[in-house]
Parts: sequence; structure tokens; C-alpha cells
Amino acid sequence: MTTNTSTSSRRRAPAGAAANINAVRTLAILAMITIFAVLGIFVKLIPSKVSLISSSKSASSAACLHGEEQTWHGGHPAKDRPGSCWCGGDEYCMCTPSLAIDIVLYSKTPSMDEYSVWVVRRRDTGQLATIGGFVDVGETTESAVLREAEEETGIIIPLEQANSAMKLIGVYSDPRRDNRRAIVSIAYALEFIPSATTTKVGTSIPKAGDDAKEVISVPLAEIGVKYKGEDWYADHLTILLDFKEQMATDGSVVREGELYEDVARSTCSSIS
Repeated sequence: MTTNTSTSSRRRAPAGAAANINAVRTLAILAMITIFAVLGIFVKLIPSKVSLISSSKSASSAACLHGEEQTWHGGHPAKDRPGSCWCGGDEYCMCTPSLAIDIVLYSKTPSMDEYSVWVVRRRDTGQLATIGGFVDVGETTESAVLREAEEETGIIIPLEQANSAMKLIGVYSDPRRDNRRAIVSIAYALEFIPSATTTKVGTSIPKAGDDAKEVISVPLAEIGVKYKGEDWYADHLTILLDFKEQMATDGSVVREGELYEDVARSTCSSIS
């Protein structure tokens, strides 16, 4: 009996060891599944910024798949400009032009028979430019006009006067218009009435602020005649000449020295 019991015990041992091995394997598989599941959730929670370097894709591609390369085209002289864009949580990357506003700030001369335009001199290039800047996220273009006018000249336009004081000149979307990047600009004419408007310092005279070196008043009649060509930044001379044509009563406006004669834009027939 003793011998038989010992032999039986030795035969059952391998079965117990196999069970232990199977249990260990099962636990290992469950552990791996758990680890991969946790890593998957963690990766989805991490916001990703995809760096998109220059490639041979055309400028007509408005969007690119997550992780693909994108080349920005635009500016002058025309050439490829590598850049980057943000991708949303749905892994869709939208590479689009920046949105900006340009302001033609104008007022009647003391004689009340002519108009003058207030422009800024840029600190970076020293060129003359319209007042303006980029539209902030969550901001309307109309609100951006009031904000930029205050930041660059100190002029405060009351909200109740904004609608009557602000007129649309046009939309400027030519990719060549600005040498920094592709920028679409909405241009507005904003009438400045010193007797009805004040500035942050309590005067009726615009004063340079933000990134403007100085604010100067230029007779509208001299724009495109005395002040032309390299005097102006980007396509701002085109914007001012379009405004000049909209204000003209006889339609005779000399157009010389523009960045491009065929700048793509859509303009209003008048600002009245």
C-alpha cells in the first residue's frame, strides 16, 4: 500500500505544475491587455501638436491628414514657406491663411473740403501702413477694428458710434499680398471725428502705440501721387487707392506704384 500511494503522488505532480503554468500565462495576458488599454486611453488624452515640414504638396491643399507634411505658399516674392499648423482632437489638420483687419482711418480737413488719412509708420520696416492687425480667436472683425484702432492710435470709438463710423472697403485675399505668410484681410474705413471722439490720453490727436513708430496724417489726394511704391508696406497702397476711388466723385484716381497691379480682392463700389 505504501509503495502504491507514493507512486500515485508522483504521477499527480506534473498535472499541478501544468495548472500553475497556465494560471501564470493567463495572468500575464490579462496584465498585457490592461497595460495596452491604459496606454491607449492615455495617448488619446494627450493634445498633440503636429509639426508639418515643407513638402511638395500644392498650396491648394486646404487641409492635411494627421502627421502629413504641408508647405505654405504665399508672400512676395512668391516661394515655398515651410510652417506648421495645429491639429484638432479629431486628428484633422487645417492649414489656412491668417485673418487680419486693415483700417483706413480718415477725417475731414479743417477746411472741411478735403479728406486726410491717418496712417502709421512701422517699427520693423519703417514703411507707412494702414492701422490694423490680426483678429483674435473669439473676436469679430468689427471688434478687432475698434481694438486695433485703440491700441495703435489711442482712439476710442464708442460702441454706439461704431456702426455708423465703420464702412466696409473690401476683402483682400491674394496670397502674395504679405511677405510674412498668407493673410486674408478685411479692410474697413473708419471715420475719425475729433469733436466727437477722444483718445486714451484725453486728447483728440491720435498717438502711436503698440508696434507703431508714429502716427501721421496724409492728405488723401497725395496717396498714390506723393506717397507711393516702396513708401508703403505690403498691399496697403492698393487698399488706400481703392478707398480713394470709393470716395472720389469724378472717378479719376491715378494708380501707380502698387505691389501688384492684379492683387486679388473683392471691393465695394462705394462706402456711402
